[in-house]
Amino acid sequence: MSKKKRSMKRKSHPDRSEVLYVSEYEITREPIEDKRYRKLPRDVTDEFERLHALVQIDARKAIGELPQWIKRYPDIPMLYNYLSVAYAQTGAHREAEQMILENLRRNPEYLFARLNYAEICLARGDYQAVAETRDHKFDLKLLCPHRKRFHISEFVGFMSVIGRYFAGIGKRETVEKIYEVLQQVAPHDVATRQLHSELHPGALQRIARQLLKGTLAVPK
Repeated sequence: MSKKKRSMKRKSHPDRSEVLYVSEYEITREPIEDKRYRKLPRDVTDEFERLHALVQIDARKAIGELPQWIKRYPDIPMLYNYLSVAYAQTGAHREAEQMILENLRRNPEYLFARLNYAEICLARGDYQAVAETRDHKFDLKLLCPHRKRFHISEFVGFMSVIGRYFAGIGKRETVEKIYEVLQQVAPHDVATRQLHSELHPGALQRIARQLLKGTLAVPK
């Protein structure tokens, strides 16, 4: 099942890092396989599917297996992604970050490698770096001009990142538009709920933001 994403009017702004573009492309729930992945033998792709499930079930066991698969197939970006997720699930965040950076180094065009690195930058509050990971292009079609179809997980991940980026730089109106799109496409996804919390933060979250911005006095 697939659907077309409707285009939105472009908003001009003197700072190109704060411009949102949404063009028309296809969003699908059907698998979109990397060309290198399609060339692999069926028994190997079956193993990769097993590893994907293993990461969710037993991350520590996956950590024990994945390095040998990466050594055998260093050009398959999803393996690095699996390992970074497994590390994160076991609390090994430094190793997870190293694997994300290695994936980005080896596979700079792999969308999830770029999204994962953007997540690191968001966690650090480095919004300029987030913009740079997108080449200041806040639209999937502009970022990946050779593609016309995107898996829903790619779309949701991308919109989640740019939504939190625009929230971080104070562009609430843009965040609201992104949230509306996510509500249409993936209303129950954790990314949609997370963006909702950015728009409607609780009291503790509001206080934390004020402290970070230096607008709230801390009692001595």
